[in-house]
Amino acid sequence: MFKWPRIPTVCLICNQTHQGKHAVCHLCQEQLITNGPACYHCAMPIPPGTLMLCGTCSIKKPYQDHVIAGHAFEEPLRTLLHEFKYQEGLYLTSYLANLILAALPKELPPTQCLIPVPLHPLRLKQRGFNQAAELAKYLSRQLGIPYHLTHCHKVVHTKPQAELNAQSRQKNLKGAFQAEPMPYQHVTLIDDLITTGSTINEIAKTIKKQGVTQVDVWCCARVY
Repeated sequence: MFKWPRIPTVCLICNQTHQGKHAVCHLCQEQLITNGPACYHCAMPIPPGTLMLCGTCSIKKPYQDHVIAGHAFEEPLRTLLHEFKYQEGLYLTSYLANLILAALPKELPPTQCLIPVPLHPLRLKQRGFNQAAELAKYLSRQLGIPYHLTHCHKVVHTKPQAELNAQSRQKNLKGAFQAEPMPYQHVTLIDDLITTGSTINEIAKTIKKQGVTQVDVWCCARVY
């Protein structure tokens, strides 16, 4: 039987053709900065050989329990994430979701549900899609873990977090989220990026008020 020759893929970073199946070629993939030893609760880098806690989380534990972020928010991943979120780059969904999959431990944490970090309806209408929801859908198909888009809502249309400093981000998000009762004890939040951790901390706090005992977070990258 005749088989059509495979059409080479064009790398989104170097614009060169390659025979791989992903959007980024092997050489450019190696340029991504992976996260080394990191705090268990917030994924901030920590010195190797120390307890798996950063100084901040050892003083005051955040509401989220375990954060997995495989890469640093540095080039070339920074450009890819901006393309995905702000330029309607939905074609990057599988590539970015696979970065999350590659960072997960071989023995997957026994999470019961994937919950994407929600957008306010006005922001969703403006952007056209929720990038965290697209990642959650893909991960759900690959892992066989259910996802839910309606268990958590953003009910306050806040200023964009990227425009604020760390202290203002916390104030900006107070009371911004609302969670529905859910039949789970262990859920995982999905997002593309963690900056200061204010958003995931506020959402985890809101979800735990509904009786959930463990809230983990999986994302593509972490700002150091």
